[in-house]
Amino acid sequence: MIPIRREDIFVSVCIADFPASEAAAADLQRLCAAISARFRYWEVLLTVPADRAEACEALMACVANIRLLKVRHGTPFYRQRVAAAAEAIGDVVVVAAIEERSELDMPAMIEAAAATGAIVIGQRRSRSPLNPLLEALGHSAGFRTSTRNMLTAAYPRTLLNRLLAHPDPQLALRFPPADPALPVLWQKAAGLLRPCPLCGLGRKLGLVQKLLVSTAPRVLALVGLLSLAVALASLALALYALVVWLTFRDVQPGWFTLTLALSLTATFLSVAIFGLSLGLQKMIEGQSGGLGEDILDERSSVDLFGQVMTELNVEVADGTGGKAALALPGLPRLPERKTA
Repeated sequence: MIPIRREDIFVSVCIADFPASEAAAADLQRLCAAISARFRYWEVLLTVPADRAEACEALMACVANIRLLKVRHGTPFYRQRVAAAAEAIGDVVVVAAIEERSELDMPAMIEAAAATGAIVIGQRRSRSPLNPLLEALGHSAGFRTSTRNMLTAAYPRTLLNRLLAHPDPQLALRFPPADPALPVLWQKAAGLLRPCPLCGLGRKLGLVQKLLVSTAPRVLALVGLLSLAVALASLALALYALVVWLTFRDVQPGWFTLTLALSLTATFLSVAIFGLSLGLQKMIEGQSGGLGEDILDERSSVDLFGQVMTELNVEVADGTGGKAALALPGLPRLPERKTA
């Protein structure tokens, strides 16, 4: 019996920095066959550097529904992922890595994302010893980071648009933000392949650097509090030096001027750092989301539309096809019109 393909959703599969090799081409053909067997409408977006585009153009003749996106030479891997996701037009967009095809059931991830409206991310079974440190860094930056997260994830269109509008979409597509409005489901991988710790080391270091940059709001708040405390302590030291100079006669020559100079210098520097931290926090706050994104859901016990229908003088159609008149309280009911 031939399975019925779904026709209610359009699927886009994005693969960044596609390698021009026979093994990758064979994996792509198997992936397209699996997607085509479950969904009628689909597309595959491949981002390749301009110098490797000619080697990948042969795939367009043997695999259907392929869009080849040429990018500049040297474009970072995660920027290619964002570019491909922005060009995708599907209702469910899969940002995948071709080497993870054998470990994950991508059609099942697509159906789960379409049914639940949540992000579905592949997850490895093994865990790195550096995972607690990465999770702590991601928690301070506001992301759900883990070394078990794989590169393949399925995004519903609405959630993908929110991630692309994030101040750092490259990091948001790799590790979803810790936001209740972004539900996440995990699909366990088969565990057939074990990633090499040194593979993609540059990309991993770049992610760590982006996570450190994303912790700027909390770091700036801590720096501002510390600078304010230093300013108060410096003023207290200057006041202490003045009291000692006025109270004691036998003061070491130069002690008062040196202490006063050090305290005033520390006060000036701490106040300057405090002002800079406040200004940078204001700039970061201006890039945050609007007030409309703070409301996740609404529930009410008041049926305003039901009250309006019973209080307004309107005509509504009844079950028999006729019309019934509703009158406002205190007003006479409108006479029904008789038709021949």
